[in-house]
Amino acid sequence: MSNYRAYNAKLVTSGSASLIDRAWGILPVNGVTGTVTLEGGGSISLATLSAGQPFPCYPTSVAVTNGGSVYVLA
Repeated sequence: MSNYRAYNAKLVTSGSASLIDRAWGILPVNGVTGTVTLEGGGSISLATLSAGQPFPCYPTSVAVTNGGSVYVLA
């Protein structure tokens, strides 16, 4: 079990959003689909991540295509 500490979180619902500075991870919520674009290039499908579990990464943008939501952690 890891201890993650977030000082700022931004909720992203349907649509795209520019992220807060120095984001270090995302936290998907139930039933979310879409993609996360990473800092070094490439992307991750939100449907493959476990809901309620923080996923450490350096995202540059998030696109939510379903009625779910994602928290961007900083």
